[in-house]
Amino acid sequence: MPIPLLTPRLELRDFRPDDFAAVHAYGSDPKVTLYTAFGPNTEEQTRAFLDRVAEESAAEPREHHNLAVVDRESGALFGGCGLIGRGERTHEIGYVLHRDWWGRGFATEIVRALLDFGFGELAAHRIYARVAPENEASSRVLLKHGFRLEGHLRKECFVRGEWQDSLLYAILEEDRGELQPRGLTPGLL
Repeated sequence: MPIPLLTPRLELRDFRPDDFAAVHAYGSDPKVTLYTAFGPNTEEQTRAFLDRVAEESAAEPREHHNLAVVDRESGALFGGCGLIGRGERTHEIGYVLHRDWWGRGFATEIVRALLDFGFGELAAHRIYARVAPENEASSRVLLKHGFRLEGHLRKECFVRGEWQDSLLYAILEEDRGELQPRGLTPGLL
């Protein structure tokens, strides 16, 4: 399953330099970044992010897959997602969407595609997520996909000048059983 990843409604592709305006639109929004470890971003921080992910996507072997979330119908970039390498066959999953696109099931579609890619193409053993305890919507999305709550990490993440708690969710390759592509468009991969 090479990048880009295609789902019925989305294209998950590498970021490009000309994505700046769309990335900055969600990355600088305090409401969007409320539960993230970054932001709200300045223009410099958004440019640094795009520079960093360009380097990561060119690395051999590639360990980090930060991807732009693009609506296939309109071509609008409205978020980011990814699988970040965290050691032997372990990846951290994450996603963030512009608030105008919330509540339409896109996070569910993104997680499904990333799990299929992670356990398929990347041969992951474990994929985990760290979620702010107040972010109930993300917790629901992860539980829907078979992630298990493994713990409450107290003050483990230093964000915007303060220590914050995280909930740790994870899914193992054996939790998924027989890999069946879910939501990816056959023949478009």
